[in-house]
Amino acid sequence: MKIKDHIFKFIFSRRQAMKKKLVILAYLLFSILAIGSSQIDAQESINLDLPQAAEMALANNFEFQKAGYQLKNAEIDAKRNEAENLLSQSNLLERQNELLLIQEKEQYQQKKEDLIIQVVDEYLQLKLAQKDLQVKEKTSVIEKNTLENIKVQAKAGYKVELDVLEQSNIYYDALFSFESSKLDYQKLLGNFQMTLGVNSKSQFELAEINAPDFKEIKLDEALQKGRQNSVALQMNNLEIDLASLELEKSKVSDTPEIDLNKLENNLAVTKLDYQIAQQNLDYQIESQWQNYVQTKNDITSSQNSLDQIYQHKLIISNQVKAGLASEDEELSAMVGVLEAEYRLASSVRNYYNALLNLQSIMGNLNKEDIQ
Repeated sequence: MKIKDHIFKFIFSRRQAMKKKLVILAYLLFSILAIGSSQIDAQESINLDLPQAAEMALANNFEFQKAGYQLKNAEIDAKRNEAENLLSQSNLLERQNELLLIQEKEQYQQKKEDLIIQVVDEYLQLKLAQKDLQVKEKTSVIEKNTLENIKVQAKAGYKVELDVLEQSNIYYDALFSFESSKLDYQKLLGNFQMTLGVNSKSQFELAEINAPDFKEIKLDEALQKGRQNSVALQMNNLEIDLASLELEKSKVSDTPEIDLNKLENNLAVTKLDYQIAQQNLDYQIESQWQNYVQTKNDITSSQNSLDQIYQHKLIISNQVKAGLASEDEELSAMVGVLEAEYRLASSVRNYYNALLNLQSIMGNLNKEDIQ
């Protein structure tokens, strides 16, 4: 009697848990329908690849447009200061004005590069989310088919109610995961639309993500270009010039010895700041270059794995045609292919992240490098 009570309580608890999952699932379905209904009037899908996405963001993103106007104002101020300095002919003021303009240009360029990196990453995140949806949709179909088979076996006496309940839980877990992923996709899409500077009704047909043509970058070349293009080092050099000019100006005037000593120390500090900045730059470039090389290896590995899994799927498909395998086995093989494609797309995302960040540090990030 106690054993029967225990089994009854176990089955009852499973049923209660399933009811909770159904309530949550119903809420998710309602949320997705609400989002879908708000997009009934959506525009036609825009065919969009990575280079086009970067171009669209640079043309439409509000924050970047704002940065452009701020730079124009900084250039106007620089011209005004230059005109005013014609009267005083002060080398010190000239260097200070030059430093301020370089800082504004660097801020603008950094915002541009950050936007390119952001839009590429969000694009690839969307592709990953689409692939994830495909995997979870097919997984839920497999679990539903399994549930139906167990129900048939239960009616025939080969399975018990507990088996049906357990598979029901597995199926509803898979369905819950699928519906949750739909909401996650809508959030990613909203972020992407904002980054591109387009309205919330815009829909996109994203291009397939394949292994890119690897850009060959040598470490010594990266270090050389990074130092050559570094605005931070240019600014450090200007700081050295300013400290040197201030010291020379003080030497020809009646400046106390103790103040001259302080100015000499300031000059030494600015020179050390330059060396520290160069050391930090070299470290960042080397670390990012190593990440870049690793992502290339990861893509090669992911592509090889995908090729093997796809060949296995072809074998299963041929067996299904010959009556040697079931449709569910073919569906499982397809899920394997989709999961392998997801891993490849994830590797490509990591590759672009490493490449674009490396090029940004080197000072030569261009949207033309995005394939």
